[in-house]
Amino acid sequence: MGARIIPLREAYRVRERILEALADVLALGGPDRVTSAAVAARAGLDEALIRRTFGGLARLQTTFAQSEAFWPGVDELAGGDAYGLQGRSLGEVLSRFFRGYLRAMVARPWTLAVMAAEARGERGLLVGALAYVRERRALEFFEAALEGDPPPGLDLSAVILLMATAINAVGIRSLHERSLGGIALDSAAGWRRLEDALDLLLMGALDGALSCPQRPGGATPGKNEKKC
Repeated sequence: MGARIIPLREAYRVRERILEALADVLALGGPDRVTSAAVAARAGLDEALIRRTFGGLARLQTTFAQSEAFWPGVDELAGGDAYGLQGRSLGEVLSRFFRGYLRAMVARPWTLAVMAAEARGERGLLVGALAYVRERRALEFFEAALEGDPPPGLDLSAVILLMATAINAVGIRSLHERSLGGIALDSAAGWRRLEDALDLLLMGALDGALSCPQRPGGATPGKNEKKC
């Protein structure tokens, strides 16, 4: 009897089932718990099927890490078309980016589990892949959304690093805490409060500061100049 040929549609369903099982194992136990046996058990499939479908655990994890299930694409980060943000204020562009970043992170508890492992100083294929794809997508976003260079005197990389670090910390803690600082992390209303704070910090403070640059020697504005 010849080898059984699996229909393409069935093969696709098996592939997606395995990838979903990997996400579940990650979310429940973190990257240290990801083994072929654990993924196969979660998917309800034979472990050998993972090898036949992906060529082994490393290639399975690489495939998952390269998908938007692991980290959002540029347009998801933008909440629409990233190129459509060109011409907006820098504060608004940054606010849209970090809103998308926050929403995407909360929607991916499996990725939060990898971020938690990264924060603990753990190493591994998925932790390394996360660092790479996160930086790559951020660069792609700002290349699409921003025209020209940042204003002189603004260290945009430092602003992005500080905001991302703060959001990462809140996201990681949301895995095990229902509230933080009086803000509910188990409700949509709590996350909206954080999004509103992003608008205030980035659109209010940053755009306000850029519209009122520091004058040399601390001089005050002239009679016909805008007072900040």
